[in-house]
Amino acid sequence: MPTVAYLGPEKTNTHFAARKKFGVKARYLHAPTVEDVFRLVEREKADFGVVPVENSLEGAVAHTLDRFMDFRSSPAKICGEIELPIQHYLITPRGTRREAVRVIYSHPQALAQCRGWLEKNFPRVARQETSSTAEAVEALLREGAVEPAAIGRRELAAEHRLQTVPIPIDQENRTRFLILSLKAPKRGKRNKTSLIFALKDKPGALHDALVPFKKCGINLTRIESRPTKRKAWEYVFFMDFEGHTSEPRIQKALKALKQSAEVQVLGSYPLGSGS
Repeated sequence: MPTVAYLGPEKTNTHFAARKKFGVKARYLHAPTVEDVFRLVEREKADFGVVPVENSLEGAVAHTLDRFMDFRSSPAKICGEIELPIQHYLITPRGTRREAVRVIYSHPQALAQCRGWLEKNFPRVARQETSSTAEAVEALLREGAVEPAAIGRRELAAEHRLQTVPIPIDQENRTRFLILSLKAPKRGKRNKTSLIFALKDKPGALHDALVPFKKCGINLTRIESRPTKRKAWEYVFFMDFEGHTSEPRIQKALKALKQSAEVQVLGSYPLGSGS
């Protein structure tokens, strides 16, 4: 029975992603921050960790990318991924009229993903950020001065008998989560590799770094830049591509990349469902 640390608390999207992968029999540890999830895995307090890395509407989760960048000597590697469709709900006390709502609580990501709907339906209502969607519901329950609402999963409302209304989103809303471990996974039928690399500041540096992947027929599925925070306008690149580091074509491309960049492989792992 594995011990799984996840960015909590319970009944948030990361919790459900972890349960989708490891089932109900695993032992779960909720951690308040991405940093805490990494540390639980690194200190062998958890066999696996689950953290969000990107959303189809709002892009990268900066805290997760920055943790990889800031602690490059970490023994925790990516051993898998999970994709989860996201359905948000407007949560209110029973009997609350929509026009009476004066403040809406939720995690910044949830508020951002529902931005268009909120601007259309609640243009003058204050939005209050919380550390999680679970905390948003707790804030709703504490609030007495104004008519409150929260945005989160329907399961968060059920135990408190709160009413829910599904929030329609025009575009598909999915979040990708990474699975962390100290052990490398077995190679799957289809695999993905994630890495970070830093380039010397010169014209055409990024183009030259990517050419070997094209020549080797490697499909790049994602590339993201993050500031190094050491020097203005200096960046590190995160990249995902299809394939496993044990494949000769991948080894050839990585060898070429290392001639012009500092490279750290974050993990080679089986493609997740929905990939």
